[in-house]
Amino acid sequence: MKIRILTVVLLLTSVSLFSQKNKYLSVNLSGLLATQSDFNLGFGLEYEEQLAKHHGYQFGLNYRCKTDDNYLTINNNDWIVNVRQNYLNLPISYKFYSNIVNFTTGISFDCFLGGDYLTEIPNVEFGKYDLDPKLYVGWNFKLGKAFNLTDKFVLEPELQYNPIFDYGYSFYGANIKLKYKL
Repeated sequence: MKIRILTVVLLLTSVSLFSQKNKYLSVNLSGLLATQSDFNLGFGLEYEEQLAKHHGYQFGLNYRCKTDDNYLTINNNDWIVNVRQNYLNLPISYKFYSNIVNFTTGISFDCFLGGDYLTEIPNVEFGKYDLDPKLYVGWNFKLGKAFNLTDKFVLEPELQYNPIFDYGYSFYGANIKLKYKL
């Protein structure tokens, strides 16, 4: 009899552990700075799944950019040329949920999409801007707070920090995310 009661209690407990399962699709707008860069806007889409009361995961697809000053010598003249580097960011993260603050951390991949010269020099035509390697790996950290707007919509502002390994720069800033409960 004790075994049956224990089995029923364990079964009911395990069902309640997964009763918090929620799925969200979100769009986000970010204002980011990169080390030695100007302020840039980014945007993206994310999928998020809350597996238990305090635990879940998310992954996304984000566009972001950073601007850098590059030093070039053209016709024996030194120039400072401003370049915008465009990236497709793919974060894969664990998310901890709480009533006070949500914490997200995980690996991120930045794929270099190309660059644009923002500085014009008279009588000089720039070639294609390229970087090698094309893939950069980093780690992201986010702190956010979710606010229920309706039964289906949630607004979640976040602070973000994303160092990129081996390349000496980091992205940091703020996101505003509008989540739709699936």
